[in-house]
Amino acid sequence: MTSLKITSANPASFRLNLFKISWLDWLLASLLWLLAMLFVAGLVHIVSIFALPELAQKDAYSRLSTLTQPGQLSLLPAPLPGQEYAPFEDPALVQGVCLYDLDRGPLELSADIIGDGLLTFSFRTRTGRVFYSMTDKAASHGKIDVLVLTPKQLEAVEADDDEEELPQELRLTAPEKKGFVLINALAAFPSERANIETLVKSMNCELVQETAK
Repeated sequence: MTSLKITSANPASFRLNLFKISWLDWLLASLLWLLAMLFVAGLVHIVSIFALPELAQKDAYSRLSTLTQPGQLSLLPAPLPGQEYAPFEDPALVQGVCLYDLDRGPLELSADIIGDGLLTFSFRTRTGRVFYSMTDKAASHGKIDVLVLTPKQLEAVEADDDEEELPQELRLTAPEKKGFVLINALAAFPSERANIETLVKSMNCELVQETAK
C-alpha cells in the first residue's frame, strides 16, 4: 500500500486544483442562475401579455363610453389637467367623438362642410391608435360620407352595389370591431366657438342596421 506524500510542491498544486474546481463550479452556478432568470423573465412576459387586457386601466373606448353610446355623436368637455379624454387636447379645438361597435352594424358618418375652417377626422381603434385620418379637403361636393365596416360587412355591401355606379361614400375596413371617430374643429376665436359646436353637433353618426339575407 503506497502512501501519498505531500512534498513542498504538493500544497500549491492542491490549492491550484481546488481553485480550478471552484472556478468551474462558480461558472456552472452562474450559467444555471442566468438560465433560471431568463426562464422566469420569459414566463412573466408571456403571462403579462395574456393578462394585460384584464389588468390594464380603462382604454380610450372605455373612458369615452362614459360620455356617449355607439352610434351617437357627442362633444367632448373642455380639457382639464389630468382629465383629458383625447390625446393632445387643445382649448381652441371643438372636439366631437362618435363610438362604434361593428357587432351592431356598420358605422355611417356624414358631414356637410361649411366654411373654410380646419376640420379633421381621425378613425381610431379602441385604444386610440389611428388607422385612417382625413380633413375637410377630402369632401366631395361639400359633403363627407364615410362607412366603417368589418371585412365581412364590406363584402355584403359590395354584393349589393350597382355595377354601373361607383360608391358615393368612402368605405373603411376597421382593424377592430370597437373604436371611435375623433372630430377636431378649430375655433380660431372664442366668439366662433358656439357656431363651431353647432357645426360638429350637426354631423350624422349612426350605426346602420344590417338587413337579413
